[in-house]
Amino acid sequence: MGADARADALARGLALGAVLGGALTLLATSAAARDALRRWNRDGGRREDDAERRTKDALIARLGLVPHPEGGFFVETYRAGRAPMSSRGKTAFDDDARRRDDDAAATTRRTDDEDDGTRNQMTSIYYMLTRDSDHQWWAMNASDHVHYHHAGGAVTYHLVSADGTYARRTLGSDVENGETPQLVVAGGTYKAAVLAPGAEFALIGEGVSPGFDFRDFEFVSSSGLMA
Repeated sequence: MGADARADALARGLALGAVLGGALTLLATSAAARDALRRWNRDGGRREDDAERRTKDALIARLGLVPHPEGGFFVETYRAGRAPMSSRGKTAFDDDARRRDDDAAATTRRTDDEDDGTRNQMTSIYYMLTRDSDHQWWAMNASDHVHYHHAGGAVTYHLVSADGTYARRTLGSDVENGETPQLVVAGGTYKAAVLAPGAEFALIGEGVSPGFDFRDFEFVSSSGLMA
């Protein structure tokens, strides 16, 4: 092989080596970049989850939420004619309300022969679903409920009215995507609620009128719902 041929072969070899080296460097860099991106997404997601858990725990502590019999957490914030949480979910009036016969604090609804029909006019609670307690089983209440979304993920409500009509509504702040920040559920409606997948918690408010009373409430079995 002549000098010119050897020089040409050497040049081609150097060029090919440079191309292969560049390709290997690019592959190595791409793999490293992918690994870094995965670590960033993983760590960022972990930090976000930690922040959501801290927010949830802070809300539970600051609002004084306690475990709810239906799952999740709650605290009663208002009961007309009675200090909140003092009646343990039963109609009651304080002595001042009784003495002044406060019509604004009372209403009537008889549910059985032993029921005199007296009810607190209105009650209100904070209610929280969490990732560990992410749904509220089917229940029915005789009173109208107004649900308000305060913080956290969305909550999907499955509703069956007294005539058997089914509806699905999502309580949340993303109005442009069909969520509603306020949801009215008429008394006598069968209701179940489910926290959005992946959400750490949802904090909602519920206003109930006439006020909540366990005599007006019932859990619903699957067979009862089908019937």
